Amino acid sequence: MFLLVAAVAAIAVLFISIGNIIDVSGTCLYQYDAFSLKKEGHTVYSTLYIALLWGVSAILSLVTIFMFKNRQRQVRLNGVNMLVMLAALVMMLYIYPNLIFEKKQFITSTSMLEFNRFILISLIPAVSLYLANMFIKKDEKKVRAADRLR
Repeated sequence: MFLLVAAVAAIAVLFISIGNIIDVSGTCLYQYDAFSLKKEGHTVYSTLYIALLWGVSAILSLVTIFMFKNRQRQVRLNGVNMLVMLAALVMMLYIYPNLIFEKKQFITSTSMLEFNRFILISLIPAVSLYLANMFIKKDEKKVRAADRLR
């Protein structure tokens, strides 16, 4: 259940706006999403790596669901998925806005990036993966205890 929630939320992050670059007067200069930075509907800069990482995270969550017979592998894949998700979050919230956009002069001293409040959806997959790992480990513990009783 938690892995499915993580996959759906990771896919949702692909299609929501991350934020807008606005100037001092509040005029929207650019729209920033997982695929690109757009100005008036036209792509100015590609941010495809963010979309790629969120897509890989969603696929890993879906693949992990079907590994139910091997719980240790599920736990390991969830760990890898958490690292992929962490990389996506760092790229989305730090690397692109603070390093790349400033270097390319999309963000200047008279403009700033205003994050969309719906970007908090990106935390749902991380929490879901943590809970999935917790319950998988708990289930594995119960199975091992039942094997000892036989």
